[in-house]
Amino acid sequence: MIEQRLAELADKDEIRELTARYCFAVADGDAEAVLALFSPDGVFRLRDREYRGTASLREMYEGTAAGVTPKPFIQNHVIDVDGDTAQGRCAVEIRMVQDGEAYTVAGHYADVYRRIDGRWRFASRHFVPYHWVPLRKGWA
Repeated sequence: MIEQRLAELADKDEIRELTARYCFAVADGDAEAVLALFSPDGVFRLRDREYRGTASLREMYEGTAAGVTPKPFIQNHVIDVDGDTAQGRCAVEIRMVQDGEAYTVAGHYADVYRRIDGRWRFASRHFVPYHWVPLRKGWA
């Protein structure tokens, strides 16, 4: 029982590091590092847009998101592990510059994780925004 609990805690810790690595890679603008965190068939969703698989994810992180400088900050991470899969939800606040203007963004990620070759990866990451507004306007 103790071994099982330790394994679950280790899995959760690795998943938390996965999301932290994602934040640092996004903030650094390192698309290759971001792509390495997804499964080959990984999915990223934002509103009505979906990017599925490495080529599509590359298009998003190198193309659509080019010129945007997001700095994401994760908090309130909840993770449920079930063998080699897991689900999680974490809040995110993002500071960024879009079209030369500072923005404040907040929301949460609804994630599905999969262990591949002994390492946790994003199988899917769905960003659900609460607000996405110019900083000068505020979020209220």
